[in-house]
Amino acid sequence: MGELAWLAASVMFAGVVTGILAGLFGIGGGAIIVPVLFEVFRLLGVPEAVRMQLCIGTSLAIIVPTAVRSYRAHKARGFALAEVMRRWALPSMVGVAVGSALAASRSRSPAR
Repeated sequence: MGELAWLAASVMFAGVVTGILAGLFGIGGGAIIVPVLFEVFRLLGVPEAVRMQLCIGTSLAIIVPTAVRSYRAHKARGFALAEVMRRWALPSMVGVAVGSALAASRSRSPAR
């Protein structure tokens, strides 16, 4: 349990650093969270072979609850465009699936 608590504290610290830097530079947190997580995971001893994938996956996992909360807040204020969400939902999911498949196939191909 101690290792899990240390990981949780490290990721929370990375979130605080990301929030401060994103606020200072006025850019999206995604551009900052991946490099911050890369360093945090390096300090935690995560092997380099999987470190970047873990950073990107963690960043993407943060987006899901953030997007849901944002949508709900906008919807509560009457600013959400439900029709746009319905129209974009399926094409977005297809795009994610195709992009994932392409990325996976490129990662298996030999380096040039």
